Amino acid sequence: MNKLFKDFDKYYIGIVTADGRKHCIRGWYQDHRFNHDDCPKGYNMYEFRESDDGENYLASIEPYVSVNHSGTFVTRSKISFGENGNGYIFEVCYGHYY
Repeated sequence: MNKLFKDFDKYYIGIVTADGRKHCIRGWYQDHRFNHDDCPKGYNMYEFRESDDGENYLASIEPYVSVNHSGTFVTRSKISFGENGNGYIFEVCYGHYY
């Protein structure tokens, strides 16, 4: 396993993509920002955006987040984003799946 994942936790996330479909995606999460150039070949790096209302919950997953960044999610899956560029999260679960 790539050294990038050493301090990451394993998660499942449920997202609703721009087309209205729900998807369950597994990957690795870390509450830090990483350089996307460091993402290993065959993986995809996305970022979580925290809500604006002060509740500290994850509001969306996006290709890149500059404001309200809450963490980085790396997965083997590609996430399809619509014109607005984000997928709305409906579930985040910690899980051991490997």
